[in-house]
Amino acid sequence: MLLSAFLNQSDPVGLSVGDKAPSFSVEDQNGKIVRLDEVLKEEKVILTFYRGSWCRYCMKQFKDYQDSLSFYTAKGATLIAVTPQYKAGISKTVEISKATFSILYDSDLSIMEAYGVISKDKVDDYRINYMNSEEDMSRKFVPVPATYIINQSGIIEYVYFDPNYRIRISNKDLLDQL
Repeated sequence: MLLSAFLNQSDPVGLSVGDKAPSFSVEDQNGKIVRLDEVLKEEKVILTFYRGSWCRYCMKQFKDYQDSLSFYTAKGATLIAVTPQYKAGISKTVEISKATFSILYDSDLSIMEAYGVISKDKVDDYRINYMNSEEDMSRKFVPVPATYIINQSGIIEYVYFDPNYRIRISNKDLLDQL
């Protein structure tokens, strides 16, 4: 789907259970190239989209993710996060949340677009009130904070998708889905 299609729809809908997960290959905050297809050869993937370090709901969720990381690993899953926020913002995310999992900068919004999570909801308010830098303020799009569980066959087996950015999946529910 083209970015223009997302701009013309009022509410993003995201991908569904049973859909093939779009592949990607992106460098994480540590300089490691993360290839979805390669990670899936080893284990399931929890793929989560977040708005940025300026979002207090995202940072609370990331602290919870980090606290539960060993439980995800024990259930055979790798956590990967995707954001449109620039690398300086990702560094701030790591500083705030102590995240040790891969965080990917979706520089051209291609991952967000492929997963159908682009949102324009209140983007101007976010830009004015919460973003940390001029680079961040130049961004026009943020994702719905969606979470997908992708099985080793590359099929989405669970979706948490709520356009209300304040509502997030609990770690207990996420672990139950694994």
